[in-house]
Amino acid sequence: MPASLLELKKKIASVKQTGKITEAMRMVSASKLSQTEKRDKGYTVYNDHIRKTVSHLMSSQIVDHLKGENVSVDEKNIAKLDYADVFGLGITSDMVQERKEIKSTGYLVITGDRGLVGSYNSQVLKNMMGLFEDSKAENKDVKVLAVGSVGAQFFKKNNVNVIYEKAGISDVPTFDEVLPIVSTAIKMYLNGVYDELYVCYTHHVNSLSSAFRVEKMLPIVDLDIGVKEAEAHQELEYDIKPDINTVLTSLLPQYARSTIYGAILDAKTAEHASSMTAMQSATDNANDLVDNLTTKLNRARQAQITTEITEIISGANALE
Repeated sequence: MPASLLELKKKIASVKQTGKITEAMRMVSASKLSQTEKRDKGYTVYNDHIRKTVSHLMSSQIVDHLKGENVSVDEKNIAKLDYADVFGLGITSDMVQERKEIKSTGYLVITGDRGLVGSYNSQVLKNMMGLFEDSKAENKDVKVLAVGSVGAQFFKKNNVNVIYEKAGISDVPTFDEVLPIVSTAIKMYLNGVYDELYVCYTHHVNSLSSAFRVEKMLPIVDLDIGVKEAEAHQELEYDIKPDINTVLTSLLPQYARSTIYGAILDAKTAEHASSMTAMQSATDNANDLVDNLTTKLNRARQAQITTEITEIISGANALE
């Protein structure tokens, strides 16, 4: 067999084997995606519920404060009020009070630990470098908490201040597994390591698309504070002991932990979706390449047969 035909056969066999591997990887990613999507949906329900509860309690406390000060209870007066001051000192105030001077900004950046996930990692890293430039322009010190070895290695290589890193998060992370990361991030904020904390990750939209997202986690400002929430609190008739402030002191850290965990779970879901899409694309490309190589092989065989027939006929004619 001519060398060219043999090489084509070897290439076809090699590409077919690669296609089998990428197809297997796609199926694994699809299975992991299904698991994380299911857990993400269930946890979103919990996170929304605790957010509403905190909003109702804080709104009720603020409305009671305004009534005690003989101030008209309306949305304008609530918006003017620095509601963190209502609770006095302690962790409650620290979790919701924006600091007067922002000298340092913390970024909890979630990436993966491996490649073969399409643009999942590069999308996050590219956007983060832009955010770092903006922070430096505002004279804010940048401190990064890197979840995922890809991000940690990239930031260190680019001389970004990485104050915490964690790799090896499982493909379907549990709250207990992520709790040390979350607790460390909150503890650093309360100890003044940074004055605000943003969580940066890839949000899972669907199996084919995702979006880079930046969410301010600390101080907690993403709450629905208003008259309607206070009325909802009264209608639900919460049984609160010993008092609202004590309950909020416990609930606010729990809300922060659940929100950060939700972001990590969302990011993992997006990673599996990106990996599944990338492996599907690789499998399709392998199949297309096999088809092209098979066509070349058939043409080469046809050319070889035609040449051999021509030589036989020429030889027979020469003998006549």
